[in-house]
Amino acid sequence: MKAVNKFVLKMGKLNLPMACYKAVDNTISVRANEMAKIDGKLYKVQRKPYVVLADGTQQDIDKAQILKGYEKQDGEVALFTQDEQAQLLKTGSSREWTINAVIDSKMFSELSFQKDGIIAMVEIDKKKELINKKNLKWFSMLKVGLKDKVIITQILYKNVEYPVVLSNHGDKLLIRFLHYADEIRNIEGQELPKLSAQEEQQARSFITQFYRPKFDLKTFQNRTDEKVRKLIDSRGTDVKETKVEETIMEGENPFAVDEPKEKEELAEI
Repeated sequence: MKAVNKFVLKMGKLNLPMACYKAVDNTISVRANEMAKIDGKLYKVQRKPYVVLADGTQQDIDKAQILKGYEKQDGEVALFTQDEQAQLLKTGSSREWTINAVIDSKMFSELSFQKDGIIAMVEIDKKKELINKKNLKWFSMLKVGLKDKVIITQILYKNVEYPVVLSNHGDKLLIRFLHYADEIRNIEGQELPKLSAQEEQQARSFITQFYRPKFDLKTFQNRTDEKVRKLIDSRGTDVKETKVEETIMEGENPFAVDEPKEKEELAEI
């Protein structure tokens, strides 16, 4: 398994060499190419950059002609070549992650996080067995000390600066990228009606009938590839349209839970 990033985690006197790995895989493997059929032959569509001139005609341009335009506060446009832009922006990824603080994980909500998380483990050097053992011990002690708290810091990752959180995840660390505070929208909520005690009980009973504490997440499988493959293999056959009828419930309380039949039978006795 190839590491997607490597860094040294710096906490006081602790310096741990770490390697990062993708935490999730993209399970969709079916890909399509854009094709054009000309005189009975298939050709792959090529994406060429072009501009639309003042008279509405299109003119192909070379990639070297492309500039990066940034709008200034006064409305004017600042132009940079690709080389200039590379110097303008920080490039690469941080090789050292120096922590800012250890904080309580409850400080975050699900909206705080962005991107897929990545897994971090101690980087193992096959030629340095003693150093590996020492680093693994320090890593184990770090995880025990961290427990349910998290490390927070700001890093450069693939040319972009992110605040990140490192938390315990089994025998590894999970790295999650944070949104900046001003990126999270403050959406005004709605004033909800006050419920009666009976309505609150109905609501709890409604949820209880769906509660499955031992639900196996492996039940979910990505069948997109299989469905797409069937469509591809059946290309050329007649495809019938399927109309979906809309069902509207009027006046029915969806939270009303039917009493179990056992109670009805006992009542009769």
